Amino acid sequence: MEKVEKWSESVLWRIIGTIIAFAGFLVGSLIYVGFYAKNFNAFQDFVVVAVALIIALSAIAIMWVTFAGRRGLMRGKWGP
Repeated sequence: MEKVEKWSESVLWRIIGTIIAFAGFLVGSLIYVGFYAKNFNAFQDFVVVAVALIIALSAIAIMWVTFAGRRGLMRGKWGP
């Protein structure tokens, strides 16, 4: 029973981290584009948002892959 509670707590923190990462990406990039990058054109604004999205997705992917790797969930595809 203890392992299930520890596993669900770990998943809960990763879900919260995912939500915070996406919210931070969206708020941060839109505030930057809206208030600090006044001389940018539409394409440059898009690039700023796209780079922020790529960074957020990378951080989230690392967080979830380490979770799956510790629990042996990737053995069939990437490991013995």
